[in-house]
Amino acid sequence: MFYASGFHATSTYQICRAAGVSTRTLYHHFASREALTAAVMDAREQRFMADVSAPQQPEAIARLFQVLGEWTPQANGAKGCFFLKAWGEYAKRDAALATQALAFRATLRRYISDCVTAAQGEEHQLLSDAIWMLFEGEITSALVISPAAAQQAGTVASQLLQRHGTAR
Repeated sequence: MFYASGFHATSTYQICRAAGVSTRTLYHHFASREALTAAVMDAREQRFMADVSAPQQPEAIARLFQVLGEWTPQANGAKGCFFLKAWGEYAKRDAALATQALAFRATLRRYISDCVTAAQGEEHQLLSDAIWMLFEGEITSALVISPAAAQQAGTVASQLLQRHGTAR
């Protein structure tokens, strides 16, 4: 619903009707719409990160792009990033939600850096950032090319890792 109408344009009534609960029940579980939005972002981040491999696994980077490719069409990702949409709507309205939305980007950047460090045996921030930018760029590329952009980005990420001494 947030993808279709936006965070602020989606009414509490629409949310309750879709969930099959009363407004009272919704507010029993979430003190405000902002609390609901924060919980949705938290749950989405947890689900995504649960799908990727541990950074120490040799296939971690390849799996990351595979998961992104799976999430893009299934989770409305072909319409853009949920977290960037949240940031766009809340940047000037709610600093806590805007910060939470951007924190997921930092989590992904740190995860990729951990994967590259594990694969290389030492930190390579430039390589890590290049792979992170491929990941971030895929999200926009999926809007133009298709969700298959994740496979292309994953291939390039693997090539970068190979050129830096690992075939992971």
